[in-house]
This record gives sequence, structure tokens and C-alpha cells, in this order.
Amino acid sequence: MSSFMSSFIILMAVLAGVAVVVAWLSVAQLRTYRERRTRKREEEVAEQVKKQLAEMRNSLSPQQKRGGQGDYEVEESGHEASQQAKESTGEPASHSQGTVGQDAHQKRATEAEPWATFHRGSIFDRQGEYDLAQEAYQRVIASGHPEAAPRAAFNLGILFEDRGEYDRAEEAYKQAIASKHAEWTPKAMFNLGMPFEDRGEYNLAEEAYQKAINSGHPEVAPEGMRNL
Repeated sequence: MSSFMSSFIILMAVLAGVAVVVAWLSVAQLRTYRERRTRKREEEVAEQVKKQLAEMRNSLSPQQKRGGQGDYEVEESGHEASQQAKESTGEPASHSQGTVGQDAHQKRATEAEPWATFHRGSIFDRQGEYDLAQEAYQRVIASGHPEAAPRAAFNLGILFEDRGEYDRAEEAYKQAIASKHAEWTPKAMFNLGMPFEDRGEYNLAEEAYQKAINSGHPEVAPEGMRNL
């Protein structure tokens, strides 16, 4: 009997040790993921800055920039429109072409504005100016830009999550998910599972991870399977 009790005690001690090790590994894995996610977000922001700087250069008017293929196409379309205007209204072609060119320039400027606001929010975020970052991200979301708005909602979710404001993080992630963007919807689905998991709401976490898996995203789906 004594031998049996000793064996039982040893077995319980071993199981307790294994449980401690598993819990420690889970915490370490979660910490590693968060650090990796932060580094990746910084790399993505830097890459997006480069891309948007190029787009903003392309948004210069034909008077400011000559010789580019994009401007040539704008000028060609302006010429065609001016010919149509001349035939239908008798308006001078040069005046009509100038109007079309201005409209195209205005359209490109409007396109670039949400991205400029997004990058300001990213800078504020990295500097710890969270209120300013939040304001910038929300302005981008309100713009409804098909690319910038989902990205801003995703970043806003991370900002709230890092501050422990899980209800607001959940709301921001759901905005990104509602956009049905091919990149940010799966990532938001996955990130949405983490606050649920941290709060012990495992059914909701499981649902979020499963949706991330079902998205088939090459990066998110395997991460969702691992966390699930």
C-alpha cells in the first residue's frame, strides 16, 4: 500500500511538472508570436510607406511631371474627351482637356490622402502617441478607402489589444473582417481569436481561429491551426 501511494505521489508530481512546462511553453510561444507580429507590422508599414511615396509621386499633375507612361495615358484620354466636347458643344479642345487633367489630378490626390493619414497614424503608433494614432486610423476607416480602411482597422485593433482594451479591439477587428479584404480580413480573424483566448472565452476563440483557417491564407491559416 505504501509503495502504491509513493508511486501515485511520484506520478502526480510528474504530471504537475509536465503541466507547468506546457503552460510555460504556451506563454513563451504567445510572447514570441506577439514580438514577431510587432516586427512584421513595422516591416509592412515601412514597405507600405515606400509604395505610397511612389504613388504620391505619380499623383503629380502633367505640368509637374512629364514623360511618364501614366501621364501619357491621362493626356490621351483628355484629348479624346476634348474632341468629343468640341464636337458636341463647340467648346475649345484645350479648355476641355485642361478640365479632364484637373479632374484626374484631383482623383489621384483624393486617392493618396487616406494613405497619408494612415502613415501618420502608424508613426504616432510607433512613437506611443496612441490618441493621435487612434484618431488618424479612425479617419482612414471613415474614408471607406478599399485598401487603406481595412488596414487601418486592423492596426487599430492591434493598438487597442496592446493597451488591453479588448472590447474596442474586437470592434476594430470586426470592421476589418467586414471589409472582406483578401489580406486583412483573415489576419483580423486570427487576431480576434487572441483576446478571446486571453480572456478564457475559448468557444469564441475557436470560432475565430477556424475562420482564419477556412480563409486559406498562406500565412494566417497555418497560424490559426497551431493556435487552435
